[in-house]
Amino acid sequence: MRVSDISQRLRKLIPQTILRRKYSPAQKALYLTFDDGPHPDVTPKLLALLDTFNAKASFFLIGVNANQYPELVREIAQRGHTVANHSYQHLLLPKLNLQQQLDEINQSKHIIESILQQPCVFFRAPRGMWTVRVLMSLRKMGIKAVHWSRDSFDYKKLAPREIVKNLLDKPVIAGDIVLFHDDADCCIDALAELIPTWQRQGFQLKSLEF
Repeated sequence: MRVSDISQRLRKLIPQTILRRKYSPAQKALYLTFDDGPHPDVTPKLLALLDTFNAKASFFLIGVNANQYPELVREIAQRGHTVANHSYQHLLLPKLNLQQQLDEINQSKHIIESILQQPCVFFRAPRGMWTVRVLMSLRKMGIKAVHWSRDSFDYKKLAPREIVKNLLDKPVIAGDIVLFHDDADCCIDALAELIPTWQRQGFQLKSLEF
């Protein structure tokens, strides 16, 4: 049986222990996340930028990309970032039956764990389209489901100045999980301005926490 994705309104009612959307504001930290990589041109430049500012982040990788570029998967981890799962082929989970959904999750998980020889414990659904059955299955598997609280909308291939403006006009707050994608250069140009701005405001840039 196919199940429609959880609406935005209902998503807010799901406990953070089941679907993480942000962290406590007690720490003045932001959690940058990057979907759809690794990308052979974009990801190395992004890693260099993060190193420049001593910023940490989390990368939600598509399994087929991780399998194609295992050296980039290792590079992400070696630089102190979190490597996470974004499904095997980036198929929309609500359009699949439960077994197909779990296959998408587990195949990518296996590839990432085989490359890194360590557990991959975070998962984000493609396009943030979750189903209740997937969330319950992830919980039983001990996998942490992660959404976001702020979207850069960089997937729309906005000009970097528009991305910067959007995220500064409506300022981030402590604990925000911020969504970017490392499959296009626009995120790099935007973050080259955003990261030092946020750091001057006192934010730490951290990878996901349990």
